Amino acid sequence: MTSIRLSIASFLIASTLLLSCAKPPAAPVRPTVISVTTALVCAETIPLKQSYPGIVASPRSIEIDARVEGFLLKQEVADGSATKPGQVIYRIDPKPFEASLAASEGSLVQAIAQRDYAKKEMDRNAPLVVSSAISQQDFDKLVANFEVAEGQVLTADANVLTAKINLSYCTMSSPFVGLLGASHFFEGAVVGNPNTTNLNSLVQIDPLWAQFSPSATEWPKYAALMAKGTLQASVTFDGAESISAIGKIVFADNQVSTSTSTLMLRVEFDNPNLIFRPGVYADVEVDLGAQPNVLVVPEQAVFAREADLYVWRVKADNTVESVQIKVLKKAGSMVALTSGPQVGDRIVVEGIQRLKTGTKIIDTTNATPAPAPATTPAPAPQTK
Repeated sequence: MTSIRLSIASFLIASTLLLSCAKPPAAPVRPTVISVTTALVCAETIPLKQSYPGIVASPRSIEIDARVEGFLLKQEVADGSATKPGQVIYRIDPKPFEASLAASEGSLVQAIAQRDYAKKEMDRNAPLVVSSAISQQDFDKLVANFEVAEGQVLTADANVLTAKINLSYCTMSSPFVGLLGASHFFEGAVVGNPNTTNLNSLVQIDPLWAQFSPSATEWPKYAALMAKGTLQASVTFDGAESISAIGKIVFADNQVSTSTSTLMLRVEFDNPNLIFRPGVYADVEVDLGAQPNVLVVPEQAVFAREADLYVWRVKADNTVESVQIKVLKKAGSMVALTSGPQVGDRIVVEGIQRLKTGTKIIDTTNATPAPAPATTPAPAPQTK
């Protein structure tokens, strides 16, 4: 009997120890509620501007070549300086060419004198042929002498013209407003032979062209806009957004490049401060008008998932769902969409990193801090 009591007591003690070691049941997990700020999707009229890489080119660029051989007498315009139309840049020693001109003019005088004498002889003997005082053969010789003399006058006159042209080549002037490059030869050098022909280059730098090449598939859009009027574009100096100019499209090439399937267009723009130079890369932004009723959302509301872009849309029960979007372009701090949420939808702007589908949110967009509770002054101590 005693052993039975001891067994029951041991069982009760063991049961008590097991119950005392067991963990209390876990409390139910409450769903996490995340505070976010939101914005409404709206529709706006946005400017349509398309950007392209471009390169600046000069409308006119020439090589200044010595067309006659002689000593380079003087360089009137310093390297790198701007030129005016008609301004003399180089002078070749003109004395040998002045002498050649004088000799040619002398030969012309002689030829004229011989021609005039031959004509008088022909005119004087013409009546004698009728009376048979001279033979027809002798008269024909006089006519031939006159015609030869007249040909010599023409030759001498051409030699005078050639001498004047060569003399004019001694002075090389600027045909337009341009910028002079670096000289290859300097005063005192003999120029004009096959190895010393090119003296310098001159380029027009105001106005300039910016050449860019949109896809050939875009050409119908450009053609339609250009048919309505001037199509403007802005040209920005490569890497310097503060340096820009406004111009207009003045040219479209007559054929599409078969290697790139693009069509070259030109923007002409003023360059009064001469900052832009031919050959520099530039960003060309073409103004294609405006498009109304375009969905826009804040840029910070957009997030990426693999290769696609999304926004978080707030549902009626204050949970969120992701909506895929297609971006038209960036417009300032907003993103223009071609598809995605609808006008009036509420999307999350701040706090998107912690969200997942079905997350409950609290919108604190226009939340104001609750007023501080009124404090009751402590009672003054009583004195006895």
